[in-house]
Amino acid sequence: MKNRLRAVFGHGIWPVAAFMLLSMAAFSLSRLALCLWKGVSVRDNFLEIFIQGLRSDFSIACTCYALPLVILALFEISGRAPRFMSALVRVLLSLILTLHVFMEIATPPFISEYGVRPNRLFIDYLVYPKEVISTLTGGHLIAVIATIVISVLCFVLAFKFPGGLLSKDYRTGGRVRGILALVLIAIVIPLGIRSTIGHRPLNPSMLSFSGRPLDDSLPVNSSFNVFYAMRHYGDYQLSEGQIYAFDSEDHVKQTAMLMSARNEPFAYDDKCPLNQSIEPSVTSSRKLNVVIILEESMGADFVESLGGLPLTPELEKLKTQGWWFSNMIAAGHRSVRGIEAVTAGFPPSPLSSQVRLEHRSPIATLMEIYRELGYATSFIYGGESHFDNMRTYFMYNGTQSITEQKDYKNPAFTASWGVSDEDLFARADENFRKLSDEGKNFMSVVFTSSFHDPFDIPQGKVDIGNIKTDEPLRLKAVKYADYALGKFFEKARQSNYYKDTVFLVIADHESRVESDGSFPLQKFLIPAVIIGPDIMARDDQRMVSQIDMAPTLLSLTGVSGDMPFVGQDLTRDDIIERAPIIFHDTFGYLVPGKLVTLDPNRKSHTFKVSGGNSLITTKAHDDRKLTDFAMGVENLGPMIYEKRWNDASCIKGLTQE
Repeated sequence: MKNRLRAVFGHGIWPVAAFMLLSMAAFSLSRLALCLWKGVSVRDNFLEIFIQGLRSDFSIACTCYALPLVILALFEISGRAPRFMSALVRVLLSLILTLHVFMEIATPPFISEYGVRPNRLFIDYLVYPKEVISTLTGGHLIAVIATIVISVLCFVLAFKFPGGLLSKDYRTGGRVRGILALVLIAIVIPLGIRSTIGHRPLNPSMLSFSGRPLDDSLPVNSSFNVFYAMRHYGDYQLSEGQIYAFDSEDHVKQTAMLMSARNEPFAYDDKCPLNQSIEPSVTSSRKLNVVIILEESMGADFVESLGGLPLTPELEKLKTQGWWFSNMIAAGHRSVRGIEAVTAGFPPSPLSSQVRLEHRSPIATLMEIYRELGYATSFIYGGESHFDNMRTYFMYNGTQSITEQKDYKNPAFTASWGVSDEDLFARADENFRKLSDEGKNFMSVVFTSSFHDPFDIPQGKVDIGNIKTDEPLRLKAVKYADYALGKFFEKARQSNYYKDTVFLVIADHESRVESDGSFPLQKFLIPAVIIGPDIMARDDQRMVSQIDMAPTLLSLTGVSGDMPFVGQDLTRDDIIERAPIIFHDTFGYLVPGKLVTLDPNRKSHTFKVSGGNSLITTKAHDDRKLTDFAMGVENLGPMIYEKRWNDASCIKGLTQE
């Protein structure tokens, strides 16, 4: 058998293929055991777990075995295999296989403790060896001994397995085989590691399918999960070089209370110190649906009434029909910042977005709240929902249904980032009509994507008139996005659900946010409008933030209770005008007339702000009091995440009038 394999793969390369198969077999056997252990919850998705699992297995196998594979291919070309290198490669192969087996052996105890496969927490504990060793030897001594014995046995057997790993008797043509092997490696290994030819390589979010943390972690073998967490470990923690300054917990709590215009003391529950009582401003005889339309990149630059180009006439029409915000400030310049701010009221910070971070349990989001109230919750997107970890974020936090590119049958137009906005809105309208006909209330987040580079849109739908520009495709794309939005509302008004629905149309961020050396504040002004029953048309001139949308929507739909939000209910007259902003590494805190920026290099700047919608900034004398307050706000996001102050369990006394 060895000779046959050598004839195909070469004298040195075939054992690597065998080790890859052994690792994949170990992953599959472990996955089978875990599924049998947790069989009740996964039996309906058994086949999907294994099919998707093979992707993560092959990906991590290609990643780990790539180096020995290249080394052996080079041996094949040279026709020589130095004895010490032979031993080194054998050790390397044995260690890789042993590591894979070890991770799977360590998985059941980790699941028993944390409810998911080994992840970032597994890495966290490695920096505390004394405490970990004490814990393991104190209460899990038998499991530790068994793991060590099995791992050592695995290494010994793996080291003996290849036998004549590198034969000195290389056949004629081995050099040719070696060159062909290198070419094959250069093609297969990168594709194997990525496991996709799409925009993003394979990540755990791609394999999410249920919204239950354990079930979604089963397809991803533990080695892949931990390796992925290591690559993105910097997303989860802040260093002193990433933040202006760390602040005390008491000051951060006090800052949060003042920023949300709260007069009441902190919540009685120390685990949920940010809880604020939300009292509905609207009492309705029926439950109202909620639809959030996040418009990709549709910032003020393209809205004439906000000082931009006249490219969003449909949005301007909506302005006259609902509650329009003339001074809505985006939380950041990336989509994930807009998503976390609007759906979870989460303040921007130097920490990575909540959309990308791991959570041990669901956090308080609008999806989670409305799901608890009996609503059908959904996320509707035209592209691949795994992008930026959106799929995992929505599924883990109250979203029952996700629609993405693969779910559209025969879309009219498909671009680089997914189906067109017209296809997206047609599917959303179809879903809403169906739920309405079934007598179900719904809450949905609809995220557009047509206004995204490379601005590939259906032809003949829109034109930009006489506007002079060097980027006609870009301007046509935003006008098309606006056109699709208008078509959606035109169709929605003819439906039964329209009269029972509160719509929020809001941009996630501005299209192009560039800095000329100062903070580009004018690039954070975005449009937002709320339309619904009993909502009078008006132009709200107050300075507000995306983080205020969650409490406001709850209030408008008759929801009351204690919620861990730092945003404000804008139906109140006593709000504080302020907006936290993050731009790359610089944190900004905006109040009427002033902007404070905080840089990681311990520099702060105070600017005067004027110019209405243009938000012109000029350097001013430092405001120490405002700077200290801004420092507390900058620390708020990381502290919420670390201490889980926005956990879904903090939602108390939830009712709907």
